[in-house]
Amino acid sequence: MNNYQVIMVVSGAVFLMGALLLNYNLYQLVAIDARARGMKHPRLWGALSLSDGHGTGLVTYLLFRRKYARRTLTQQESLEFSLYKKKAQLSLIIFLVGAVPLIVTGIYYLGLN
Repeated sequence: MNNYQVIMVVSGAVFLMGALLLNYNLYQLVAIDARARGMKHPRLWGALSLSDGHGTGLVTYLLFRRKYARRTLTQQESLEFSLYKKKAQLSLIIFLVGAVPLIVTGIYYLGLN
């Protein structure tokens, strides 16, 4: 294995870890929001928001939730929401830290530079 392949494997693993963490935290954020809005099956809405890579599940949730007024979050829910929000931001950074070297080394490895 040459250096490009090692870098691509490591950055690919970081990329996947960031993507999984981001999806999990987004699921939790949507579930808390759906619960606060009194929507039926908040965990299902959380799962549907992650349905595909195009974001149509999340857009569908965002459009559908407008019909429901949001109650004020309890102190525990507010704490959980802010914690998952920070974790989502961190996982997005991890995702990007893995994506950039993966793309750059992929370009050099394929000789497209």
